[in-house]
Amino acid sequence: MGVNSGGEVSRNLKCFVIFMVGIILSGIITVMYLTESINLACFYDVGDLYEISSSYYNISGENWLYDYEKDRIVTQEENASFSLQMENRQENWNYFSLEIQNLSNTSRGEIEFLGKNNERLYMIDFELRNGRLVLPLQKETIYALNFIVRNPVSFSIKKMQFREKMQNFEWSQAPGVFVIVLAFYFLIILLILYFLRHYIGQELSQRKIWIKTLQKSYECLLEQCGNLFQGLSSRNRSLLRRITFFSSMLLLYFMLVRGWYWKLLVQRKTVLLLAVCILFVAVLSWEKTEKAVNWNNPLVYAWIATWLMCILSEFVIEKDIKNTGIFMLGVMGPLYMVWGKMKRPERLIGDFLAALRWCYWISCVFCFFFRSFSPGIRYSGIYTNPNLFAGFLVTANIAFLISLDENLSKERLKRHILWGNIFGLVTIWGFLRLTESVTSLAAYALEWVVFLWKQFPTEKKTVYKKNLRNVLAVSAVSMLAVITLGKWGLSSVPNVLGTDFLFHGEQTYSITGMTSLSLKVEAAEQIGVSDRLLHKVTSGEWNTLFGGRTEVWKEYIQNWNLFGHAGHQECFNGKKMHAHNALLQMIHYYGIFICVPYLIMLYYSLKYGIKIIFNKKQIRMNLFFLLSAVNYIVLGFAEDVATSYLYISWLTYYISLGGMFHQQKQKTGT
Repeated sequence: MGVNSGGEVSRNLKCFVIFMVGIILSGIITVMYLTESINLACFYDVGDLYEISSSYYNISGENWLYDYEKDRIVTQEENASFSLQMENRQENWNYFSLEIQNLSNTSRGEIEFLGKNNERLYMIDFELRNGRLVLPLQKETIYALNFIVRNPVSFSIKKMQFREKMQNFEWSQAPGVFVIVLAFYFLIILLILYFLRHYIGQELSQRKIWIKTLQKSYECLLEQCGNLFQGLSSRNRSLLRRITFFSSMLLLYFMLVRGWYWKLLVQRKTVLLLAVCILFVAVLSWEKTEKAVNWNNPLVYAWIATWLMCILSEFVIEKDIKNTGIFMLGVMGPLYMVWGKMKRPERLIGDFLAALRWCYWISCVFCFFFRSFSPGIRYSGIYTNPNLFAGFLVTANIAFLISLDENLSKERLKRHILWGNIFGLVTIWGFLRLTESVTSLAAYALEWVVFLWKQFPTEKKTVYKKNLRNVLAVSAVSMLAVITLGKWGLSSVPNVLGTDFLFHGEQTYSITGMTSLSLKVEAAEQIGVSDRLLHKVTSGEWNTLFGGRTEVWKEYIQNWNLFGHAGHQECFNGKKMHAHNALLQMIHYYGIFICVPYLIMLYYSLKYGIKIIFNKKQIRMNLFFLLSAVNYIVLGFAEDVATSYLYISWLTYYISLGGMFHQQKQKTGT
């Protein structure tokens, strides 16, 4: 029966892969058809683009009123107009795009384009109508414009843009073309399967040649290198793993803080050193057990598909951050292989989390003596940006939560473990409040929700309640120490000792303002994370809620293509920055269709993480998997955790995947 269920899962996985490939190929062909081009590097190409925010034209002008209740413009008399000053001026705007809806009746319109001294350069006359109007422009530098409507009408402006190139297709055509192409794809697949079954035989279709070859190559590498460390004791292996993991985290930290200022050759050597560290951990952890490794689950297929598409993108378009796909398949793959072969894989988790705690305590020492806190300024800690420091804190929080979870049920809870975990958790909360990072606070809260969720369903021993009382008592003492001595120490010690340290190119982020992402800084009387969050939620504007990120997201979406870009997108008058969203960052790097396997990977990491923590047969420290996935996904909504080789949250998530790869085996019984 186990064999039959295994065969059924195998067939389902094949269908899953075929369907996923069909979606990707059909999407590519659909875009080629709509754009009438086979230029695979060009997906949504309108060249340079300047989108005028709705807040600029939803204002009143001369006989021009905006009805906020109905979300439309109302012109009360003839020749109603409003003026708009341009923030982004350049000479290569070739088209003006205007999208109108809910037009009450026909009317003529005019747009006057003005120069530096508000002199009229030229005027375009057109007929107002529902839909998109694309008006060709003359070769002039535009500083302002006047929009004039001849007759009294009402209408809504959905979009107003300056473009370098004209979009030559409508997205409304895409669904029909996509369905037709996908139908032809499945027809071709059925013909191929018919040919294989009747002319080559069923045996070929039953072989899983590629996955077996991949596993065999990993086994061969680990077997040959693992023989060098067979004489080491378990304790020495554990110590070496911790040191290596700690070294990997330091490499990520220095790459993020200093990597962009290093020469390209130094960056590549650092990435190579990181790969050596991960492979060394895999070799140290290799054990000659009889356990069978089974990677036949959707998470594995999605992971492999993601990085194969990444390699293809890097082959077509040279990247600033190179060889990510090769790194994942060639370096993380052997580490994932080790998970399925270890007798006690929780040792690998424990060593990684110990290294993460080392990093945190060292950062605390650095902050206390070298990084002073200034009231009214968001605290950046060991980084140049408070959001980066907050992301590090919530990732370190995982290590302390798991350690607390593992020790709450012990008969003898050692004092140094109790104080270390509780003081770590409390200080993380204290630092997070100083960073004022709303995204990281959301991740922090969800981590605690997951932790508490795991505590309640199971029956607890008497010792658990005793340990819990001790935890609460130590928490109260730690909280008092952090509130009184901690904040005072951060503000005073570096100044008294004269050791205050600043990073190269460091910027200041005010608590009362929005951040450098914002198009403008708005003064606010509120100070504190609760007031800052309340201000964002009650503002009623998406741009305020997400700290200006919506403008960055628009820039990235407007530049999607099939095989990605070399580096970060230029936003806000030519300033390069990351997408502040993991999915958009992956799409920008490696092309639009990588979103399919990437989203599937995120989904199954959550699904398997939830299954693991409530399965009593699973390994210890099983909370690690779900917490890592939650942390990565929540941070990825508004921060960049997708860029390789830079973030500890990135390393934590992809290490945790190794344990999830082997979960399907126990379910299928193969």
